[in-house]
Amino acid sequence: MAGKITQIGGTPGKGGNFNTRPNPFGNSKSAGRAPELAGTKTIGSVIDEVLAAGCAIMLGHTRDGGALVCTVLDGEERHRSYASTEQELDAMMLALHNYYQKP
Repeated sequence: MAGKITQIGGTPGKGGNFNTRPNPFGNSKSAGRAPELAGTKTIGSVIDEVLAAGCAIMLGHTRDGGALVCTVLDGEERHRSYASTEQELDAMMLALHNYYQKP
């Protein structure tokens, strides 16, 4: 999609006023098919657990589109994993749940 995601008023980069910049990989062609997040029933609760722990979580696709990438920024550590199948995605969500669930 072209254009910017913005609302009228407010601070750039806050709330609905996204800071939009050119994507350096925007001309890449997607050849693969990563698993869909919608098929993962635990995604919402896992994201809540990671965020409640004070971490950031980023989800995206690899450049070729063949895998989902999950990166968790946890203090000085960065945890990253790739899932190219539904089974790998389920294992990724289970690992995050086991690590970040409240005792």
